[in-house]
Amino acid sequence: MTEIKKLLIPLADYPHMPYWATLEEAIVLLNFSHESGYHTVLVFDEFYKLLGMLHWKEILRAINPKFKEISSEEIDIITSGNDNQFKMPIKNFMSPFDITVDASDDILKVAYLLLQHNIDIIPVKESEKVLGVVRMHDIFHEITGFILQSKK
Repeated sequence: MTEIKKLLIPLADYPHMPYWATLEEAIVLLNFSHESGYHTVLVFDEFYKLLGMLHWKEILRAINPKFKEISSEEIDIITSGNDNQFKMPIKNFMSPFDITVDASDDILKVAYLLLQHNIDIIPVKESEKVLGVVRMHDIFHEITGFILQSKK
């Protein structure tokens, strides 16, 4: 079908931060990036090596204990009291990338891996160098576009 490299988003074009950035800084970046369709922050070390990702779900999980105790009218309770949580580094909340794919891998193989591992993005490597990431919703549109086109 298609090599996954065709859907690659280069690392520099994807929202990213160093692992020592705070949860609050990540929230600001994700809110800024939301309009562009990004829901994840890539996390790097000091040598610009990709360590993992911070998805909006991890952020909500970090503040989740307070959700049970409040109503939507009391949302300001989340920001008061325990500000320390928002000042913690994102490395405490991120998920490491357990798998990667090769730039020459077929789109269907990558879709299968994303579904099996229940993840939305995956790093793409070429010669052991991470070139960027691909997102499940981009793969979905590519596959379904191909299906619809072949039905004509």
